[in-house]
Amino acid sequence: MENTEALSLRWVKGYTTQNVLFVNNNTICYPCGNFLIFVNIESKEETVLKCETGSIGAFTANCTRGVVAFAQKKLKPSIYLYSFPEMTETAVLTDGAELEYTLLDFSYSGSYFASFSSIPDFRLTIWNWKTGVRLCGESVLRMQADILCFNPMNQLQLCLASTNNLLVWNIEPCNDYHILKQVNVKLPAEDGSATFSEDFVMSPDCSALTYYGPKMLISAQAGLVGDMARTFVPREFQKKIVQPVSVCWTPTSDLYVGCKKGYLLQVDADIHKAFLLGAPLFEQSDEKMEKAKEPMSTIKMNVHLTLQPNSVNSLALGTRGLFTAGNDGKLYCIKVKPQTLEVEECWSTNTPIRNITFSPDYKSLLIATEEGSVYIYDPSQQNDGNTVLNVHSGDFVSANFLGIGTQYCVSARKLGTIQVWSLVDGKNISTLALSEKISAMACCPLSNHVALGTETGYMYYANLVTVERPQLVHQVHLHRMPIQSLQYDQEGQFLVTACSDGFIFVMNAKPSKLFKIFGYTEIKSEILGVSIAFNKLKKNVDCLTLSCQSGEDKVHGGTQLTKFHLLGENAAASSTSINNHGRMSDAAIGKMYCQMEMPLTSIAHDSEQHLYGYCSVTRSIHKYKIVKGMTEETFSLNPQLKVVGHQLGPGFLCLSPDHQYLASVARDGFIQLRDAVSMEMYFQTQCHSYHSGGLKFIVFSLDRQTVLTTGIHDATLVCFTARLDKTSTARTKAALEHSASTISMLSQASKTENKALDLMGQKPELDKEDASHPIPKSLMWSIASNTSHGSINNPLKVDDEKNPVQLQTETWLEIKIADAIKKDNYNNAETIAQLREGIKNLRETIHQMMMENERVPENERLDQHEFNLDLKEQEKLQTEGEEKVAKVHESIEMMNLANQYLCEVIKKECWDQMAVKGRTLEAFYSGLSVTNYSMRERSKEELELLRQVICQRTIEIIDLKTRKDIVETPPKKDEKEEEETEEEESKEEESVALKGSLTSQSGVVNPYLYKQLDLHTKDEKINQIILLQDVIYNIKTEFNKEFNATYKQKEVEICRVNDRNVRIKEIMLQLDMQEDIWVPTMSNNEKPERDFVVEDSEVTAEQFLTVEQKQKIEEEHRAELLRILAAKTDNWRERALNDMMGGVLEAKKSDILRVEIPVPHFMNMPEYEWTEEQVKQAKEYTLKEQALREEKDKYRKTLESELRRLQASITETTNGFDDVINKLFEKKVRTEMILYQEELKICNLVFSLQIEEELHNRNAELVYLLAEQKDSMGSKARSLQKTKMMVEQFREAYDDLVAEDRLLDRGFRKEFFDVNAAMVDQLYKLYKRRPRVQMKRSQVATANPFDDLSESASEVHTNLLAAMENLDSIRFKPEPLDLAVWNRFCDVRRIKIESEYQVKLKAVTLAEMQTFLQKRIDEEEHCSQMISKYTQDINSLREVKSQFQLNLMVQLVLKQGQVEVLSDEFIPDYSSSILLHKGVVEDLNNTIQLLGEKKVAIMVKCKDFKKGIVQLEWEYKKMLMQMDDLHNKIHDILKFRITKEAQMYLREDNYEARVNEHIMVMEQSVEGQETFHNKVILQKGSNIKKLEKLMSQLKRELKVLDQLLKEQRISISERQYVQGMSTMVKPEGDAYARFKELMQHKKLAELTRAQAEDIITLRNELERQHMRTFPRLTEKEQQTYN
Repeated sequence: MENTEALSLRWVKGYTTQNVLFVNNNTICYPCGNFLIFVNIESKEETVLKCETGSIGAFTANCTRGVVAFAQKKLKPSIYLYSFPEMTETAVLTDGAELEYTLLDFSYSGSYFASFSSIPDFRLTIWNWKTGVRLCGESVLRMQADILCFNPMNQLQLCLASTNNLLVWNIEPCNDYHILKQVNVKLPAEDGSATFSEDFVMSPDCSALTYYGPKMLISAQAGLVGDMARTFVPREFQKKIVQPVSVCWTPTSDLYVGCKKGYLLQVDADIHKAFLLGAPLFEQSDEKMEKAKEPMSTIKMNVHLTLQPNSVNSLALGTRGLFTAGNDGKLYCIKVKPQTLEVEECWSTNTPIRNITFSPDYKSLLIATEEGSVYIYDPSQQNDGNTVLNVHSGDFVSANFLGIGTQYCVSARKLGTIQVWSLVDGKNISTLALSEKISAMACCPLSNHVALGTETGYMYYANLVTVERPQLVHQVHLHRMPIQSLQYDQEGQFLVTACSDGFIFVMNAKPSKLFKIFGYTEIKSEILGVSIAFNKLKKNVDCLTLSCQSGEDKVHGGTQLTKFHLLGENAAASSTSINNHGRMSDAAIGKMYCQMEMPLTSIAHDSEQHLYGYCSVTRSIHKYKIVKGMTEETFSLNPQLKVVGHQLGPGFLCLSPDHQYLASVARDGFIQLRDAVSMEMYFQTQCHSYHSGGLKFIVFSLDRQTVLTTGIHDATLVCFTARLDKTSTARTKAALEHSASTISMLSQASKTENKALDLMGQKPELDKEDASHPIPKSLMWSIASNTSHGSINNPLKVDDEKNPVQLQTETWLEIKIADAIKKDNYNNAETIAQLREGIKNLRETIHQMMMENERVPENERLDQHEFNLDLKEQEKLQTEGEEKVAKVHESIEMMNLANQYLCEVIKKECWDQMAVKGRTLEAFYSGLSVTNYSMRERSKEELELLRQVICQRTIEIIDLKTRKDIVETPPKKDEKEEEETEEEESKEEESVALKGSLTSQSGVVNPYLYKQLDLHTKDEKINQIILLQDVIYNIKTEFNKEFNATYKQKEVEICRVNDRNVRIKEIMLQLDMQEDIWVPTMSNNEKPERDFVVEDSEVTAEQFLTVEQKQKIEEEHRAELLRILAAKTDNWRERALNDMMGGVLEAKKSDILRVEIPVPHFMNMPEYEWTEEQVKQAKEYTLKEQALREEKDKYRKTLESELRRLQASITETTNGFDDVINKLFEKKVRTEMILYQEELKICNLVFSLQIEEELHNRNAELVYLLAEQKDSMGSKARSLQKTKMMVEQFREAYDDLVAEDRLLDRGFRKEFFDVNAAMVDQLYKLYKRRPRVQMKRSQVATANPFDDLSESASEVHTNLLAAMENLDSIRFKPEPLDLAVWNRFCDVRRIKIESEYQVKLKAVTLAEMQTFLQKRIDEEEHCSQMISKYTQDINSLREVKSQFQLNLMVQLVLKQGQVEVLSDEFIPDYSSSILLHKGVVEDLNNTIQLLGEKKVAIMVKCKDFKKGIVQLEWEYKKMLMQMDDLHNKIHDILKFRITKEAQMYLREDNYEARVNEHIMVMEQSVEGQETFHNKVILQKGSNIKKLEKLMSQLKRELKVLDQLLKEQRISISERQYVQGMSTMVKPEGDAYARFKELMQHKKLAELTRAQAEDIITLRNELERQHMRTFPRLTEKEQQTYN
């Protein structure tokens, strides 16, 4: 343990889960595991600071002062502050948290430092980080804060936020005393509206005592008091509020808040109210924006590029605007203008952005992503961003040295990233990323390649010969299960791959052999670890595996060890040791087993057969010696040493390459180095924390100079420089020689293998045996560090759907098995063909049998599965069927059991516990049904409570009566008058007691009920409820009694009807009648207990019978058959009775209808053959038969009359019972009405009690608030008194300092008494002189938006002292003054300046203290005002309560016609109604009636008068209309045309005779025209005949001409053809046709002209004739008529 420098830290690589921050303008830092990493953004150099006490928790940095702070992860953690770049501890802050700190932050300027601790204290603490003093703190219960940020413009203000709260804290200092004041900013809803808030100071309105009582707060209605009443929000008012995830201060002290889903808020600094600036695109719907118009800010989105969801997870304010970034991987710049919000996309990446922050000079913007990349973006140049860091994120799977391990190392992460690091400085050389998750990694010592195992069973080989350009050169799908472990032997010959299901594959590790797979072996248990050791003497490789058997907990480790050895490449690949399936022979590899008693989690062994194991159960490390076992297949372990291990398990063991040292790591985070021989501790250090899972892996380099470790969940890779052997010993020399020889051997062989690797990358070949193929370029991406530019290209990942590896479905093992099967099939081809032929014949036979099976009857038909000849398959199917049936049976049984339990619970609750069972009584015919009241039996507690109430009421009644007798002394009256008054009082009391319901009609009277106007107190109302419940119970009991009597009556009636039905059946049997008989029965509603019994007829499903039940039924069936057969045998007694007595011993009257007189046997003979005796017998037979017929008719009529009587009796009794049911139904309706009235009384009383409870809750809340304010008042008074004392003391000190300063001024001349007066005056002027210090102005073009801060007093004083150096120079000294005096003068002046500075500081502090005191005074005044307010509210609440108790709610029963309220709704609204006496209403109605009659008379007069006015108006309108009609007639007459008929009518005296004469003339002319017409027709007919003859003749001629025309056309065509052939002269046909058209056009034109002239002539003639026939008056003649 003395070797403290055995391992020295070289470098650390990893990424953080926290924010990356600036330390200064050129350096960034972030925590990684137990380390803080500082990176220079220009040179990329890294500096590491280790936390010696454990893991780093919360972390922050002050970029203006170059200070970092981080908190430990442990109980009662401390906060450490370090300065950069000195790396010196500045301060340690203790006692601020119990478990852990979650947030830390520095103030922008000043010395304030804030921390927030989570569970259990939830405390915000303010520190002075320069002195390490805790200033103040405040507890914030139940708040899981995520954000803590100081205001850059005000160091006394900071913001603390969580996903549900946003708090602004103000630090109020008073010299050395500080307090925190909280301002809660209410977050708006996602739609922009305000959330629910209730004014707890509001008091109920006394004038609001309506029907529902005073209006109370929702918290009082919910019965909440205290803090829960303030935070309670009803469900209907709950809204989804925004959830802050980032904040950013502005130069105006406003606050920008980024929320989840992309919402952006702005908090006003003055009113502390949040406004919604912007919402993501998918939330900005029209409806929501309309709803959010009022509460939202007036700023609207100017969609240059809308906000995206999760795009404001980090905020940073610059001069260009507000920069935001989030999970979408884009950097936005938001410019907030008065009415617009512009969003601009500045930069983007493919990974989510974790945080952004500006450098101290605000020239660079740091962008940190979630996947381990850090970029520097220049907002002024808007470049693409300079990559500072690219270490990637995710937990490490493993890390190892590349090749011989002198220059590079390789690490692999779970997400598929492989990185190459430089061992010298930890520089990232290159990166290779797979699209699959990696489960194991190993580096080959013989060549520069890496083997990778994935969770899907794939193996990949990466070529790292050129480390700057890694390349995947080979792949193989090895197995279906994840690859658990990869191990190379020390010489790089074999690669042993272990899968989680127990399969171990052995492969050739040399690239020159194309990574050939030798074979596999199986352990049949889950593998936990593999250890490989190379034996140089035997030239073999020993493999040892640790596995966990089934039933064991693998967390504790495994107990089974398996050992085998590999002899060499040729021996391993020989066909004798590997079968066709690829399985290695156990004998060839020397496979042996060992069962251990103690479980181990990790093993390591060397070539000398020493085994080291770590046991997590005992937390110890064991050393064993491997020896041979009892059999050849086993080996044993001899324990040698046992040492204490780590505090936390499980652990991991690793031997150094020379097997001299044993390293162990575990979950406690410590590395322990031990001597492998003596197991003594050599060195121990902690490099990882147990909070993040501790250490996972450790490995030594071949020269033992370097050690690599990885954590489990901290994503940290640590590289150490090892100095294990400081002294030169024989052991050390041997180790060095071993390392040198191994390195030299591997270096010589690695050149050949590296060349083979390069060839594989250039010319990939496919190894059919291994079922492997080269890697396409689309499978992976690789990146290499570019040191000159300092940037890394963005990688391109491949979609899994397009991954060619995923298309490969068969593994190497499956392919080997398939190949073996093919070979076997080829060797046995003839046998297989014979078997196939036999199977084919057998299939045809079975097919025929199945076809025959389909034709047989169904009961003889076999099932399909019975033809299955595979007995195993058939048994398997039967077993599966039985299992399914068993599962279904079990599920049905469980369901039935659950239903039975539910049935029992319901029956017990709703049936068994009922003293009166609920049932229904139905009428026979009317269909009415009446239900009784199901009632529980009252418990003893209820009866005892009722008895107490009755006793109390009895005492109250007696007391009231006694007090009434004592107080009131009525005059003496006669006995009769006294009796009458007593009766009236009793009636009055009874009517008052029963007022509001019709309970008296039911016959139930409770004399103990309160009057409705006497219910004032809470106890009286509760007693009234109990008494009303008793009345309801008695009413139901009385009704149930009558119901039971009616029920019994129905049972009796049913019995009577059944008795009569028996007789009716007998009569109908005798009369041979086939009519249905009405049989009354009780329904299930009348007998509900039937529902608990299930009849067999109700079960529709077939009953399931067991074998025993089936046998029993068969036996009963056989017995019944035997009994029937026995009954059918010959019975001589019955036969004799039937023959002699007709089957009966005594004849009954009812049997007369069945009596038949036997017919004599001779009746079948003809009558002429009868004898005299036979004739007499025939006459007797006729007489007897007639008498019997008459007797039968008489008896039948008797039976029919009895049947009618019985049926009438049944109808009468059932109708009578229906009448009883009707009366019972009416009583049930009345009873229901009475019960509802009583229950309404109870509801009103319960509502009144609820209002009183709400008043009580409100009173308790006010009392609580008053007590809280009084306590606060007391604390504020004490604080005020303390503050006054502090101010007074400080003022005294300030006055003393001012007095001392004045004394210095006054004592100036005394100080220079040895100087003459003139010189003293001159020195006094210089004493009062001060240099002009130029104030620092804010830079106009600065990039820092917060750079307008004024200089502090200390900076001004420093500048003043610097300027005083110039005044103290000799050139300002008066010439005659001595130099010693001048120096003394300068010292005095400096003392004076320092005194003035102290006075100014004290004055500023005093002003702050006075402001602090004034705030405390204002708080005390506000507290006193609140106390008076709450006191006043309590008094007003008491008044409301008393008023409510006096303003009672009374229930009244009114008759129809007495309610005069409009009932538009179902329940009338009585809020504006008033209750009046009937006489007042009648008097008012009489008055209204008289006034109504007067009004009617006046209205009649008015109506008559108006009627006359209307009549006159109507006559006036009528005359006007007549005048208009006359004018219209005159106008028509003037325009009327006078025809000849009109002229004749006007001239002729006897116009009718003239008309008759004209008619006669017309008739004669018609007759003449008809005669002429007939003649014309005859003439036309003869002409038509002539024309027809002519037409026929012409047709004949036309036919001849047509024939001639055809001949002429033929000759013409011949001639034209000849003419065309002979000459080319143009024919004259066209000219002739043109000439013909012109002549025709000329004729038509002349004809048209002639017709137009004729038309004009005819039109003139027509006009002339028209004027003659219809003459018109001229204008002059019209004027004469007018």
